[in-house]
Amino acid sequence: TKNDDVTKTMVKIRIERAQNQQVLFPLNQAEIAISRSQVPFRNRTLHAKGTEEGFTKLTALCEKLGVTIESYSYAVLVMAQIAIYRKGHGNEIPDDGIPPIYLDVLADLRTRLEPNPGECFMNCIAIIDIIGTLTREMPLFGVAEDISKQLQVSTEENRASLFFSCEEEIETGEHCDFFNSLPEGTKSEFMSSDQQIFNYPTKYGWGEIKSIHTIGSNWCPTVANQVLLFHSVDGVMCYSVVCCDGADNIREAKEVFDLFVHVIEHSDLVSEGTVVMDFINFAKN
Repeated sequence: TKNDDVTKTMVKIRIERAQNQQVLFPLNQAEIAISRSQVPFRNRTLHAKGTEEGFTKLTALCEKLGVTIESYSYAVLVMAQIAIYRKGHGNEIPDDGIPPIYLDVLADLRTRLEPNPGECFMNCIAIIDIIGTLTREMPLFGVAEDISKQLQVSTEENRASLFFSCEEEIETGEHCDFFNSLPEGTKSEFMSSDQQIFNYPTKYGWGEIKSIHTIGSNWCPTVANQVLLFHSVDGVMCYSVVCCDGADNIREAKEVFDLFVHVIEHSDLVSEGTVVMDFINFAKN
C-alpha cells in the first residue's frame, strides 16, 4: 500500500541519518551521570520572551518570502547550530563543506485527526524528519524554501500519522539490531515543535496568560539532546530550550538558543544574501 511504501521511506531516511549524522555538540556524559544520580533527575530549561515588534517583523518577512514561520525558523535553527559549532572551530567553513543537520519536529496529532476530537487531553505526539543541507554560499532564504518543500512532502504523504508505524518497524523490523546498537546522544541535537502560534484562549476569570514556556523534566537526552520549543502568544514569541544539566551541556545549548532567538527577533538583520558566515559574525558580536 501507499502507507507501507511511505513508512519504508521514513525508515530509510532514519538509516541514512544514523550513518551520516555528525553530532556537532557531543554531550558531556560525566555531567549527565552526576545529574542522573540525583533524585529526582532533572534537566535544565532556559527561557526567553520576544517583543511585539520582533513578531511583527518576523511575520512580514515570512509573508514576503512566501514561507511559513515554521520553515523559516527551522532554517534559522540549522544555521545557528552550524555557526556556534564553527565559532568554536576556527570560525571558517571547511573545504569539504558542511555536514547535513537533522532536525526532529514534534507534531501534535490531535490537530490532524478526522473527525476533530474537540476539546480533550491527548498526549499524541509524532516526529517528522527534516534535513538541513547547506553549502558555504547557500542563503538562509534558500534553506527555508528547501525545508518548506520537505514539510509539504511530509504533509502530502501524511508522515506524521505514520510515525508510530515507522517506530514499530524500527523497533521490531529487519533493521532493529542496527537501531538498537546506536549509542545514546546520537539522536536529533535540537528537536523542535511544529506549533508556532498558540491558538487557544488566553483570558480567563482568574487572569490573562501573557507567555507560555515548557518545563522539560527528563526529556533529554532520551527524546533528543536538546528540545527547543517556541510559539507566539498574543503576538509575542515565547522561547524555551530544554537541555541536559551541567556547565558544558548548558553552555552549548544556551549559545545556540541565544543566537536563534536573536535572529528570529531581529528580522532586519537578514537579507536575500545572508549565509552561514553571517551567522558566525552574529554569534561573535
